[in-house]
Amino acid sequence: MNDLMSFLACPLCRGSLTSVGVNRVECLSCKAAYPVKDGIPILLPPKLDQFKVLEAEFHSNEADYFAERAHRFSYRVSRYHDDYLTCFSSYQEGAVVFVVGGGGGLEACRLKDMGLTVIESDIAVGMVKRARRRAVDDGQNARAVFVVCDAEQLPCPDQSLDAILIVGALHHLPSPGRFFAAANRALKPGGQLVIGFEPNRWPYYTVMPVLKFFSRMLHPYRKINPGEISIGDMETKGFVETDFESFIRAEGLKKVSLQRIWYLGGFVHLAILYINSKRPAERMIDLPIALQRALVACDDFLSRIPLLRRFCWHWTLVAQRPYTDNGL
Repeated sequence: MNDLMSFLACPLCRGSLTSVGVNRVECLSCKAAYPVKDGIPILLPPKLDQFKVLEAEFHSNEADYFAERAHRFSYRVSRYHDDYLTCFSSYQEGAVVFVVGGGGGLEACRLKDMGLTVIESDIAVGMVKRARRRAVDDGQNARAVFVVCDAEQLPCPDQSLDAILIVGALHHLPSPGRFFAAANRALKPGGQLVIGFEPNRWPYYTVMPVLKFFSRMLHPYRKINPGEISIGDMETKGFVETDFESFIRAEGLKKVSLQRIWYLGGFVHLAILYINSKRPAERMIDLPIALQRALVACDDFLSRIPLLRRFCWHWTLVAQRPYTDNGL
């Protein structure tokens, strides 16, 4: 455990951590103590917002089936994951990548295949345990550090990371701006922040209200219990391009690219998610691969049409911490 502590730091003061027995780690600076469960440090602040508590509960409950229900293995989804993972292809072996909100560890597996050292994190204990099981099954656990943490208080030393990857999780944070600040602090000069699959805003003012209306009509007496839904998904309004520009500008980061993804694919994905929400995990359906490839090709074409390209469903952002304060 002590070997792994060199990659991590106290989320409160960013002091060095040391193991105290097998069930606790302690900060050498502020003396804060954190539990260790099944070998996984739980580096969460003493008081966690109720929003975050509910998010952690929901995603722990979904840990075993989340990747399947989100169709992470489908070509129409994985093709775009492949796009942002190419950002890491030139990294030197052993470079340290912090995966924030990493869920079951699919991206982390790809990064470890590239020879990178990966800190796999999530606020949900169940997700981190699922990621570790995947790493052990694939024989990759030697290249990984597993930790439960709050994305807005990254538990790592200043300027210690070569890159940070967060996929489909920024909109689950109460304060995305605080995450950008934490990422900027933790990145080395020249380090990259890669943000994948974040929702655009327009569907939340057009498509989503219509779906919610029909859902209330069809299920007027349905009661949703805490932990049964993702509060982040329910309360988010998505992002527009100026939101990302504001986050970047506030931290002095440099925008490398902002990719617009999913057009027709967004409608198709939403429909399939709804159908599969009523089916057990082993009976979920998807489009034939030929149709998925045609859909991706169509979306790529739409992304080049000046007016229509504004109506993407998701964004992928790549930003970089400048090598010096003036960005040179």
